[in-house]
Amino acid sequence: MAVLTLGFVFLFILIAGGLRSVEVGCQNTQKMYVRDVWLCAVVSYAVALTGFSIFLLISVLVSKSPWPSLADLRHLPWWAPFGGLVGGVAVIGMITVARYVGVATFNAVVIVSEMLVALVMDDLGLMGFTVRHATPPRLVAAGLICAAVYLMAKDSAPADSATTPAIERVSR
Repeated sequence: MAVLTLGFVFLFILIAGGLRSVEVGCQNTQKMYVRDVWLCAVVSYAVALTGFSIFLLISVLVSKSPWPSLADLRHLPWWAPFGGLVGGVAVIGMITVARYVGVATFNAVVIVSEMLVALVMDDLGLMGFTVRHATPPRLVAAGLICAAVYLMAKDSAPADSATTPAIERVSR
C-alpha cells in the first residue's frame, strides 16, 4: 500500500474516531429530550438507515457497482449481518452511561475493550481477518493503553459546574 494511500486510510480512521465522540454527544443530548433509551436508539438507527440509503442510491447511480448474487448471499456467514445490531450495544452504552463518566472516559474504555477483543481476533484470524499475532510489542502497547485509560477513568469525576450538563443549565 502506497504511503499516500496509507496516510488517507489513517486520516479516515482519525476522522471516524473523532466523530464517535460527536456521536456520544448527539446520543446523550437526544436522551435528555426523548427520555427513552430504546426510542433514542430507534431514532438513531432510523436516521442512519435513511442516510445510508441515500448514499447507496447515489452509489448505484454513480458507480454502477454490481449487486451480490444469490450464490454470494448463500455463502455469507450467518453472523455477518448482525454488525449493526452489535454496534447498537455501543449506542445503548452512549445513551445510558456516557454522561456519568464523560465522553473522554467513556471512549477510552470503549477503545480498550475494542483493542483487547481486536487483539484476540487478529491473533486467531477470526471473522475473515488476516492473522496478526499478539507479539510482545503489541501486548506492551495494549498494556500502555490500558494504563492510560486507568488514569483517564481515575480522573473522571465531574467538576462542580459540570454536574448538570450545559444543555440542561441553558434550557432552564
